[in-house]
Amino acid sequence: MDSPQFTLDDIRRHPKFPFVGWKEDDVSFLMLELYWAALVRVILGDEMANYTPLFDTERDGNPILTLTNQTARRGLRLVMIENEENKPLYPEKAGPDAFYALYPFMNIGRLPDGETPVEELGMFLTLDERYVSYFEYLVRLHCCDYVSVERMEEEIAIYEAKFSMADPAAEIPDD
Repeated sequence: MDSPQFTLDDIRRHPKFPFVGWKEDDVSFLMLELYWAALVRVILGDEMANYTPLFDTERDGNPILTLTNQTARRGLRLVMIENEENKPLYPEKAGPDAFYALYPFMNIGRLPDGETPVEELGMFLTLDERYVSYFEYLVRLHCCDYVSVERMEEEIAIYEAKFSMADPAAEIPDD
């Protein structure tokens, strides 16, 4: 028996969409996992054949999805976040005191051998479709176009500046 296939439109029509109660509700959690997998599958298209899951999804949403292209040494890690501090939501508020649904960053991950480094695009995120175009753009650049880490960091800085998340010229300590 074949597994059922769900399109993004099917998932968006689900009565619990956008699955706000995913931490407590198993159905919402499973649908959220399907949403991210379906969205990434659409973005990657034929390139999806080069990616495999790296870790199982964790019930706490860390991660909700991980994929790795072992040949290209590229990875994608999605981690769910919640507005637990009840910060004002962007665009009603901007800057460090606002809550944003998408926090992208570059990271050095590892292949299953635990030693081989992988250039990984990480994203802390919440399902907010106002950010989907930025999500798609960054995933496509990193996972399909294979742009350099430097270019990805530039694109992330542009995204952060556009949404007044951070001052691109600010010094961020490593500690």
